[in-house]
Amino acid sequence: MRILQVTPRFPPAIGGMEEHVYRISRELTRRGHNVTVITSNEEDGKICLLQKENLDGIQVYRFPLFMPSVFRELWFIPQVVKILREHRADIVHAHGYRCLSSFEAVYVSHLRGIPSVLTPHGIYPPRSFVNGFAKSFFDKSSGRLLLDFSDKIVALSEHNKRLISNLGASEDKIAIVPNGVDVEEYASLHRSKRILEELHSDGPILLYVGRIDWNKRVDKIVEALPAILKDFPSAKLVVVGPDYSNCLNELREVSGKLKVADSLVIMGNVPKEKLLEFYSVANVFLLPSSYEGFGLSMLEAMCSRIPVIVSPSGGPGDILSDRTHALLLKESRSDEISRLVHAVLTDHSLREALVKSAYELVETKYTWKIVVDQLETVYGRTIAEKRVRA
Repeated sequence: MRILQVTPRFPPAIGGMEEHVYRISRELTRRGHNVTVITSNEEDGKICLLQKENLDGIQVYRFPLFMPSVFRELWFIPQVVKILREHRADIVHAHGYRCLSSFEAVYVSHLRGIPSVLTPHGIYPPRSFVNGFAKSFFDKSSGRLLLDFSDKIVALSEHNKRLISNLGASEDKIAIVPNGVDVEEYASLHRSKRILEELHSDGPILLYVGRIDWNKRVDKIVEALPAILKDFPSAKLVVVGPDYSNCLNELREVSGKLKVADSLVIMGNVPKEKLLEFYSVANVFLLPSSYEGFGLSMLEAMCSRIPVIVSPSGGPGDILSDRTHALLLKESRSDEISRLVHAVLTDHSLREALVKSAYELVETKYTWKIVVDQLETVYGRTIAEKRVRA
């Protein structure tokens, strides 16, 4: 198949959606499909200078956003229309719901009679009154058209499917295809002495991986540190990922007020090789998000055999059972976080049971091979149904 993927961002930009699009594109290419990606040149506060490149056999086009400082969240990439007109595609797959790049891709595909698939990924709740008003306006205008014009919609989880249905999508259109992880990448992890020396650590390592954003509630982990340090004075919280909303200053302020700054290590973006080293030394993985579309870093931690403490809000609540695959937070509160950290660090049998069940879950349901098997089926059905309608 000739497959066009349209996504707001793509590696080397870091994030769950970015990783998802890259991994499925790479696996589809490996299977002999012709994959082209259209994306922006935005890379975590920097600009990627390459406009056209071949990345692992994937043809990638990168274009500037239209007035990025004003419309950054709308991800309007005018050149999407031009590339779609120039390329013959068997199917177009757009990623991101509140993205004008997705609207462009699906609408042009609709006009040209090309089958289209939309994966909304996370549909985040409003973070302010103004933000809520803007999201509501989009949902009732462009968002409704986007859902109507998409031939098929891919939800990452049952929770994601319910959100998409509530926005007005026909349930007949929705197929569930989850996120995935490359199990082989984590199969031979060995505890990195180099990273332990870099962290000057001889105690438990608490790890957070992901965007530093308002919904991730990393501040609640920092607030839990005083209680954790009472029992584990040498513990360190390592935060890995890009700062999306200038949250790092707040984290530093909170850690200073609580006098735990020496126990907080902020790494920012790191290469994949170093990220794997952090996974190799972590004793607990924390993801206390107020909302999580799926939680790709959570799967990576499970694959790395790290016990996971996570909020059930969104995707994690669909795929994880409390005290079987992970410890689920009842609320993203600092006292709840410290209580569960204490439990997983002191109860060896609990820790071993969580790690074993979580790894088995990933291995049987959430590898990229399994994900792309399902995606190929979705693509085939979408193309066939489009031909019948035509």
